[in-house]
Parts: sequence; C-alpha cells; structure tokens
Amino acid sequence: SISIVCLAALISFVGALASFSVNDQLKGYFAMYNLLVTGMFGVFVSLDLFMFYVFWEVMLLPMYFLIGIWGGPKRQYAAIKFFLYTLAGSVFMLLGFIWFYLNCDPTYLIDGQAVTRTFSIPELMRVAWAGKGLTILGVSAVKLVWIWLFVGFAIKIPMFPFHTWLPDAHVEAPTAISVILAGVLLKMGTYGIMRINMTLLPEATQWAAGGMAVF
Repeated sequence: SISIVCLAALISFVGALASFSVNDQLKGYFAMYNLLVTGMFGVFVSLDLFMFYVFWEVMLLPMYFLIGIWGGPKRQYAAIKFFLYTLAGSVFMLLGFIWFYLNCDPTYLIDGQAVTRTFSIPELMRVAWAGKGLTILGVSAVKLVWIWLFVGFAIKIPMFPFHTWLPDAHVEAPTAISVILAGVLLKMGTYGIMRINMTLLPEATQWAAGGMAVF
C-alpha cells in the first residue's frame, strides 16, 4: 500500500496546483477536494474492513459534488451516473464484508489461535470460513462472495461491462479532478481486488483467474 500512498500524495499535490481553473466557490471546492483526499488515504491505510468501507464511501460524496458543481456542461448527468454506478458497487462490497464478519470461524484457524468475529484484515487472513461448504444455487458461497467483491471493485476500475460511467466523468470533471480520477481513483478497484479478493479468498481467486483475465 505504501507505494500507492506516495502516489496519492503526489497526485493530490499536483491536483491542487492544477485547480487554477476553478474560480467559483473556492472554499467549497477545496473543502470537497480535501475530503476526497482524506478518503483516498483512508482506503490505502485501513487494516479493518469496516474502516475500508467507510473511507471508500467518504470518497463518493465529494466526487459527486466536484463533478456536479464545478464540472462541464453535462456535469449533472455525469455526476449522477458516477454516483449510481459506484453506489451499486458499494452494495456488493458491503454484502461481502458482512459475510466475512459472520463467517469468521475461530475453530478453523490456520495457526490454531482463536479469535472472535472481527473486521480486522490481518486477523481475517488467518482464518478459514464457517460457510466454506455452503452452496447457493449450486455455487459455493465463498465463490459467490468473491464475485460480489469483484463486481464492486470492477465498477471502480472500471472494467467491462461496468465502464460506461468513466467517459462522462472524465470529460465533465474539472482538470484537477480528472487528474485524480485517472491517477488514483481508478487504481482503487485493482487495489481492492489485490487487497481483499486475493488476500482473503486465495482459492476462489485461483478458481476465477481465467474469467478475470478475460474481463
């Protein structure tokens, strides 16, 4: 994560310098800008799924306003489209995180140390899942959770076929926000897959590797 934290710091600084084109409501603009930067850093340094989700959602609102108020001629359409797509992805993420919390089974710990239910990513890396053998419509629950998380993160990348919000957002966003969008925000989807899918569900990741490569 540290390399992306450094990248986010650099891009945020460059974005602040690139905000010279903004002339209206500067206080509101930079309030939203700093809230967006806070959310970005929070995602990359969180060691807890709950805080990861909170900071992920913190980014959503300022981005909506930054595009919708300071964007181009079609800014409202682009902002609403961005908001709806990413909000839908967040629902899939939330379902996956709740499943992790409810199915953390301390009787199947890899190193034999028992823990209670937790959102801690380092702790969840050590456990097996109580619902590992559960199937839903013939599909393993673990694989289904992997798909939920993958869809949520794929929207943020954005990966086909969830990519249609990106051209509008890029075109209508202010220059500095477009820089941050390309330089940092679009990396978060891939980061989430590496941080959550691959780390907590390695077997399901192997199962889905071919399909992930195709998309």
